Amino acid sequence: MTITPNLLVDFSGIIVGIISVLMIVKLKGALGGRMGGALNMVLLGIVANILALTYTVVFMKLKLFSNPLPFDAHHLLMTISMILFVFSAKKFSSLVRP
Repeated sequence: MTITPNLLVDFSGIIVGIISVLMIVKLKGALGGRMGGALNMVLLGIVANILALTYTVVFMKLKLFSNPLPFDAHHLLMTISMILFVFSAKKFSSLVRP
């Protein structure tokens, strides 16, 4: 197994994502209410990003297992995360309207 710069970036992204999830869960506990609902979408988007990076590392780069899907799930998960981030922005914008 060769450690490449791309692999290091992927591992860094997974670690940053996990730390972000922990921080947002703590923040949700402190804020709650409508803000917590908007943070749920952000949380799900980050989890989708973590899954996309993990999928890429496990199945594509390290090839620890054969790809169980007939398509590259990385792109599907990244698209889902973008949609979730847009929904979270919409929820956040509704919090500042009078």
